[in-house]
Amino acid sequence: MKKAFAVLGLCCCLLPGMVQADELDDFTDKLLKIAPSKCYEEASTISGNHIRNVLPDMALEGVRQAKKFDTAWGPGNENYRQVHDVVEMAYQDEELSNGPLVNISLRSLVRTAASKWSAAERADYLAFLKQKGGRLYWDSMVDGALCAGVIEAVTVKLPRLLPPGEEKQRVEALKDGANFRIMSMDMQASLLPKDQRAKMNKLGPALLQSLQDAFGAANLAYGPRAAKALQAAAPQLLNILAEYKQ
Repeated sequence: MKKAFAVLGLCCCLLPGMVQADELDDFTDKLLKIAPSKCYEEASTISGNHIRNVLPDMALEGVRQAKKFDTAWGPGNENYRQVHDVVEMAYQDEELSNGPLVNISLRSLVRTAASKWSAAERADYLAFLKQKGGRLYWDSMVDGALCAGVIEAVTVKLPRLLPPGEEKQRVEALKDGANFRIMSMDMQASLLPKDQRAKMNKLGPALLQSLQDAFGAANLAYGPRAAKALQAAAPQLLNILAEYKQ
């Protein structure tokens, strides 16, 4: 009987968190239904997949520098390949337990941002995005700016950039469209009713900032997880690395 009461007590403790999670999911679904992505969702999928694919190589570049290995230690080298395989398996084990290492989807960003919004802010943002002015701001400054940012990360800033090919051509086309929407927003906003322009000025910047903060948090999240995933594999990695002769 005591055990049953203990289990019941645990369930009661978990219930508020479960309700909150359901509310966040419902709100996120509702927001994305009225304000879908024209650019970021596709760009973040391509970019996220690329980041995940090169994570082992970026980790191994750090190893190469730390060990002061020559440039021969890289793709095509057998020792490098063995280490790469161990690192990749460690990452896959981490993902099996805790989900994707790189999760920068629009849904995850909205959900993270919304978790910090008050009930009044959530209601204001939903009402805002149902208006023409709100959708204009979303398409241009939120979806557009996030899209341009994530594409720049994998085509300009990342140590291992998205290689030439169809995916790079696609994200560059998406970025051109996003930049056009950003540049033309002021002109389109000037045609809106005065009250909608006022709403854009009042609600838009905070909405954008909260989603940019969520994007920043998502970008910072996978590094520590990737590092932690390698801890258990460290002895095996060190044994393989010890066999490399320059």
